[in-house]
Amino acid sequence: MAKINYKQISKKVFYLILPVIFAFLVGAILIVVSGHNPIEAYGAMFRGALVGKSALYNTLFSSTPIIVTGLAIAVAFKANLFNMGVEGQMYLGAFAAAYVGFTLKGLPPVLHVILCILAAVVVGGLFALIPGVLKGRFNVNEMVVTIMLNYVAILLTDYLTNFVFYSGEGYAATYPIEQSAYLPRFMKTSQLNWAFIIALIMACIVYYIFKYTRLGFEIKAIGHNVSFAEATGMNTRNKAIIIMVVSGMLAGIAGAGEVLGVHHRFIAGFSPGYGWDGMTIALLGKNNPIGILIAALFFGILKNGGSTMELMVGVPRSLISIIQGLIIFFLAVDYLNTEFGFMSRLKLMFRRKVRG
Repeated sequence: MAKINYKQISKKVFYLILPVIFAFLVGAILIVVSGHNPIEAYGAMFRGALVGKSALYNTLFSSTPIIVTGLAIAVAFKANLFNMGVEGQMYLGAFAAAYVGFTLKGLPPVLHVILCILAAVVVGGLFALIPGVLKGRFNVNEMVVTIMLNYVAILLTDYLTNFVFYSGEGYAATYPIEQSAYLPRFMKTSQLNWAFIIALIMACIVYYIFKYTRLGFEIKAIGHNVSFAEATGMNTRNKAIIIMVVSGMLAGIAGAGEVLGVHHRFIAGFSPGYGWDGMTIALLGKNNPIGILIAALFFGILKNGGSTMELMVGVPRSLISIIQGLIIFFLAVDYLNTEFGFMSRLKLMFRRKVRG
């Protein structure tokens, strides 16, 4: 039986939380400058997000969509494919789920929910197929294509919502979905619903794919060294297409969860940036499904506990956005250091200046 290397595990965990530690330290300095106690502020934030059943449920609710978008991005990132179009793929997946939800009538609840999710999976995957084919067949930069396609997806769903399937209720929304397509909520005082369970299932599936399947091995091989993967006979072009499609499918599921569990219709501009938040979650979680779950929970704490911190201590909620921005900044520094030896180069430059 293989011996567990606790030292190596603790080292990985330390480097995982290092950007968060730095962000909280800088945030603490800002709190002190504003005339408040950082211990009281952070304590109020964590109590507001975790103490009590309702608070905990709301935190899990805030974490749900970014778990799935984080997984969607991680699948691509692990293969060194930069799917920046998760936001757009999520929008189209959400609209597809809503369309099936309000079009099909008289179906049993479980069947209706499954059909809505399948529609979101298919549409999200097909939309991701476009940059996948362009990358796999013509070596077109997937980052540029996916960013541009975000606008196509968002504007297309805006048009369909405002003109073709407009509900006429005074805001940009489609017809409501049938109750048989609703995802049940866990309690009346919280919006947490079965989309959270689906997110956990998706995390387990992605973990299994990464660890035990041929596709997972190929994803890691392409990510480590695409030239070596090609030399071993792997068709990396086809794999790029498959990986992008899988990423788009997951993004579609994230959109379906919002429609079936929260809004019960498609609302134009429903996402505050779940796709982009998913990128931070994937980076913070090191593209590991378990790390992504932890990172998403942490961001849920930030989002849900910010209002309590402002109410109880007087620290403005904008500090939460600053902390999130600092985490992204420190993640970028960590990425530059890992990929290009950023810190080593800075030390070398500093030594040369001192000697010179």
